[in-house]
Amino acid sequence: MNVLAIETATNAVSVALKKGEVVCERAARDTVARAETVLDLLRALCAETDTGLDAIDAIAFGRGPGSFTGLRVAAAVAQGLAYPRDLPVIPISSLAALAQEAPGRRVLAALDARRDEVYYGCFRREDNGLVVPLGEEQVAAPALVFCPEGVDLVVGSGADQYGDHFPPALAQVRDRGRVPTARGVLALGVEAYGRGAWVRACDALPVYLRDDVAKVRA
Repeated sequence: MNVLAIETATNAVSVALKKGEVVCERAARDTVARAETVLDLLRALCAETDTGLDAIDAIAFGRGPGSFTGLRVAAAVAQGLAYPRDLPVIPISSLAALAQEAPGRRVLAALDARRDEVYYGCFRREDNGLVVPLGEEQVAAPALVFCPEGVDLVVGSGADQYGDHFPPALAQVRDRGRVPTARGVLALGVEAYGRGAWVRACDALPVYLRDDVAKVRA
């Protein structure tokens, strides 16, 4: 089975492909998420793996939260590739993808939400190596970030930017410089596909967490 993954929630844009048992990834850091960037990375990935788009069986994408523009790009590219081929689309939390690629059993993933706030979620790694959420994802002031089970590690741009304002126990276990990746989306996407957690292309939508931003930009 060949599964494509797309992640553009931050300024680190990446695509990954699982072809059989082999996983390959292409990424561009410190860039603005644009459809052209994603498609250029995808072309390079397909050439590297000798895989045509008609050989893709499913598409996973980082549904957010994150950059408004970035989330729209990921959803639009996933829809555009999946719709004419009637492929299943697998929405994956960008916070979960961030936690998936971080070491540690219990991980708090936080992304910069601007307005002196962060998007965050708490995750626990299961015995199969995949993370599962501990409660719902939220947007909050850094000082109000909380994980009910405690964490081994705090990662993401929200922690990089506002970590000094996190509760002391969280500020002390930061691991800087980590971003959501298509490889993380892919790992979670393959598992989600296996249990039927996919949607049709027309239903592949971003998740902003901030309803007011979505309404203003729509």
